[in-house]
Amino acid sequence: MRETWRRSIGIGAGFLVCVAGGALWQWKRSRLADLSAGSELVETNQRVVEIARRGSGYPVLILHGAPGGYDQGLLFGEGAFGDDVEVISPSRPGFLRTPLDDHKSFEDQAALLVALLDAIDVERPIVVGISCGGPIALQLAADYPERVAGLVLGSAITTEIDERMYDTGNPVIDPLLTSAPVLDIRSGLLAFLHRFMPVQFIENMHAGLSTLEGEDLETYVDYIQNDPAQHAMDLRFASTIFPASARIDGTLNDERWCRNLPVVDYETIECPVLVFHGEFDAAVPIDHAECVIDSLPDVEFVRVKADHLAGVGPDADRVRRAQQSFVESIIDQVESTTAQQ
Repeated sequence: MRETWRRSIGIGAGFLVCVAGGALWQWKRSRLADLSAGSELVETNQRVVEIARRGSGYPVLILHGAPGGYDQGLLFGEGAFGDDVEVISPSRPGFLRTPLDDHKSFEDQAALLVALLDAIDVERPIVVGISCGGPIALQLAADYPERVAGLVLGSAITTEIDERMYDTGNPVIDPLLTSAPVLDIRSGLLAFLHRFMPVQFIENMHAGLSTLEGEDLETYVDYIQNDPAQHAMDLRFASTIFPASARIDGTLNDERWCRNLPVVDYETIECPVLVFHGEFDAAVPIDHAECVIDSLPDVEFVRVKADHLAGVGPDADRVRRAQQSFVESIIDQVESTTAQQ
């Protein structure tokens, strides 16, 4: 009887594992299919780049963070710059359907972006660098000033940072942590919490992104939870890191290159720049904003009461107004210059 009971438990456990594995496979397959349906592949003179374009008007090129992809850029661009712009959001090398290949350095990525702009016939966009998209945005503005009308840096990395989410340097643990099965299991569990326990998910997310603690953190998170638009924004942002296995190559590459910043002279950047950064950002300390504004010749700095997700929190509307005002001023400058020529 005892042996039969053990065998039944083993069979039941195996069945549950198979069911869970099947559900995980189906979730990943569906997620990747949805992501592919929302973007297109553009052939450049260097290689293919995945992009999404929304709206019409003056082009705004948004460079996402890590982990991320074109979906993250679209989310940050939604409603942030007004109605008279076209948001262009590529997946950077190593993220989603843009292969990493030889475009590992930020210099190489800037050159690839120029090739992309040529391929889609965009001459001089406003460039937005979010978090780990910041170094590439800065590189693009420094190396190709004629191709950047204005620069926005949001919670952006600008100087050396050694954050190792996956690349710990352990030759045994690292391959395991970055293997597709482990990443997919982790992503699946987070996606489950994201869907069925959203309140706890948001609390844990901000606890990791903020330097606030105790009652201060609770008050801040409660503010976001009680605002339907900000609550929804938080949940939508979380979905832009799933599945991690489709974003791991770019994330690892970013981690490695961000240890050696800066790689360009920020004083050579000539275009107008808007910087906004959260006071209690734990992922990218506000020192990164202060570092770059000391070097940039033409910069506006918006210091906000927020963590790494500076687009939510009590100052969310102020950030949005600052971005819209900045974009309007750049468009006016470009139109005025064009009229004089």
